[in-house]
Amino acid sequence: MDDEIDRGHARALRRLPGRAYWLIGLVALGMLGAWLVLEIQASVTAYVNAEGLWSKMQKQSVLAMYRYSGSGDPRDLAEARQTLRTPLEDLALRQALDRDPPDLEAAYRHVRAAGNRPEDHDRLIWVYRLLADAPYLRDSVRAWRRTDADLRTQAGIADELEARWRRGTPDADEIAAYRSRLYEINARIYPLTVEFSDSLARGAAAIRRLLLLSSAVAFALLAWYSLRVMQHTLRHVRETEAEFRMAFHQAAVGMLKLAPDGRIVQANEALAKLLGTSLAELRDMRVQDMVPAEDLDRTADGADWQQWLQSGERRLLTRDGRVRWVRWTASPLARPGASADRIFVLLEDVSDAHAMAREIAHQATHDELTGLINRREIGRRLGEGLAQARRGDIVHTLAFIDVDRFKLVNDTCGHAVGDRFLRRFVNLLSEQLQGGDWLGRLGGDEFAVFLHGADLGHGLRTMEEIHGLLSRTSFRWDGREMPFHCSVGLVEVNASAADVEWLLSAADAACYLAKEEGRNRVRAYSDANRALARRRYDLDWVTSAQAAIAERRLLMYAQKIVPLHAPEAGLRYEVLVRMRGMDGVLHPPGEFLMAMERFGQATAVDGHVLDAVLGEFDRHPGHLQRLASCHVNISAQSIADPAFLARVTERLDRRPAVASRLCFELTETAMIGNLADARRFIDAVRERGCRVALDDFGSGLSSFAYLKDLPVDIVKIDSAFVRDIGKGGSDLAMVRSMAQVARALGKETIAEGIESAETPPRLARIGIDFAQGYALHEPCPLEELIRQAGAGGEAWPIMQA
Repeated sequence: MDDEIDRGHARALRRLPGRAYWLIGLVALGMLGAWLVLEIQASVTAYVNAEGLWSKMQKQSVLAMYRYSGSGDPRDLAEARQTLRTPLEDLALRQALDRDPPDLEAAYRHVRAAGNRPEDHDRLIWVYRLLADAPYLRDSVRAWRRTDADLRTQAGIADELEARWRRGTPDADEIAAYRSRLYEINARIYPLTVEFSDSLARGAAAIRRLLLLSSAVAFALLAWYSLRVMQHTLRHVRETEAEFRMAFHQAAVGMLKLAPDGRIVQANEALAKLLGTSLAELRDMRVQDMVPAEDLDRTADGADWQQWLQSGERRLLTRDGRVRWVRWTASPLARPGASADRIFVLLEDVSDAHAMAREIAHQATHDELTGLINRREIGRRLGEGLAQARRGDIVHTLAFIDVDRFKLVNDTCGHAVGDRFLRRFVNLLSEQLQGGDWLGRLGGDEFAVFLHGADLGHGLRTMEEIHGLLSRTSFRWDGREMPFHCSVGLVEVNASAADVEWLLSAADAACYLAKEEGRNRVRAYSDANRALARRRYDLDWVTSAQAAIAERRLLMYAQKIVPLHAPEAGLRYEVLVRMRGMDGVLHPPGEFLMAMERFGQATAVDGHVLDAVLGEFDRHPGHLQRLASCHVNISAQSIADPAFLARVTERLDRRPAVASRLCFELTETAMIGNLADARRFIDAVRERGCRVALDDFGSGLSSFAYLKDLPVDIVKIDSAFVRDIGKGGSDLAMVRSMAQVARALGKETIAEGIESAETPPRLARIGIDFAQGYALHEPCPLEELIRQAGAGGEAWPIMQA
């Protein structure tokens, strides 16, 4: 009997995939029918759209030729030919598809050129290939072909009209004859377009009715078959209910049934094994006996029905008192015709996952090498200490520690020894800390020490003692002794501190001062210390500028460069940078560029400026035609950075047309300090067509000597010489000599800092080529200058002597 039941189950299981396949096939058939209906509708729409565009362009061409016959205006003729292009390209499309084999490459070229919607291209081509000889569409294609001769005639009339107007103005009779021919062509084509659309619509309707009928039949089959499958499935479920009971006890995960009061009604072997008890003992227990008491107190009294229905992760106690974490998934059970009076629970052991999560959480907040808390956790704990200081009278001290010359240890002994050196350093430092203090690794060879409850005076004494101990201790390896020298910067964590970042940067500034004074010493931050205040000031500007670059608040401005002699064919200007603060205030470059240079961040500004300028050129390609030269400043740090040069050349290689419009301005002092790097940069950009200007000329000690050797194209005379040129004397003589030397070397000259209208004529008289300054043009946003130039702009007068 049991064998017969098993064979019946086996047959049912074998048939189940086949039934599922039939069901899937019927569903697919219905979906295919729906897809075909939608695709045919879309194809008809594509052809209707194409015919509408075809008809519209053909009519517009007739109207344009009609106007041209009487006006002779070349714009009318151009419009006639442009609009006639759509019907002619459609004709060429059909001819390409009629070839044997079809020329698909030409077909796609013509369907794009005809101006059809991109999403319709495939449908227009493949529907024609597959159904050109089908009923209805065949009639549409026939009507389409009957327009070919008239289209060619219409194109010929355009050529005839053009030839006639070249010979002279036609008389009224000739114009009337041409217009009569155009009218006749239009009268013959219009009925054919109507015939095309009507035939197409009738065909689409017939196919749609057929497909809808097929879809209805498929739905009926699907409904019938679904009912049959459901009947067989229900019967099979009833037959396997006994097998499910057996599976309950043999399952690999814990299962149990609970009464609403927490009494265990039924449980399986997997749960008994998880809790380290027997199944008989488990059945005599209540679920409250398996859950830690604090968890019950936190949720509800053990008789709460809703408590056991809540799914989630819970702690269970094993027989020997250990804690196991399980994923508790509960659902109510109800007998037929009755309300739910049991709870079915699945319990999956997730203790290993919890242990792994604890390990991951530890790694997320701790440094792998030293085991100390990392920068993220330092910031969090420092925030807690700052909050304590703001709530009461307690203050703390934060120490920023930088191990002196640690790179030398890595370079001479290897990174493995360097790691051991740091671990020993950390162990010594940790041994000196008291309860409540903590030590963390900021990164590399930088550490943070938090002295709980210590004001700055107490913190300074403590860190000096620790620093002295470290200085007297050495790390021994391979017969060598390496002392634990370090520079320490302190700051008090009190209620006046701005935030965590301020505390870290202030401690860093004090540590930087300790390094500047010779390393291996302790220094405390003080607002009264000018060196610290300057570094903090610069750090604030660097942070603000970095944020401005990331948030696109570093704005491009431009100032025109004006010719002093012969007028120039295009616009010439210098790109200047401004920073918009978080409060909306616009900051000039003098407020933040020096700080960026001191902290080695000038290259970030230069790269952002170059990308912003090239982006404007990409958005306004017509601007390049009106542009003579765009001057972009490059810092000494960027000149010496091979990666920056690679970035510049890569962008220039992708935009060869832009390179000839760019002029890179390099300051005299920057080039003199990096002659080899400057020569390499100049050669690379000039090779690609760019020009190079020597900025602030005259500010160096050997300007004329370097001018002879540096391959620059333009000399920009420092404003210090130009400002007082009206007074004559040495400034006038210096500028005149600069102009003469530059002219002798074949270089153009630009005078900077023009602040009065009287200065340009004087500069013109002594041979200066261009002038730049607020008296000539006040800097404006680059985008605004581009827009003005595109609208015609302002013609600058030549500054005559």
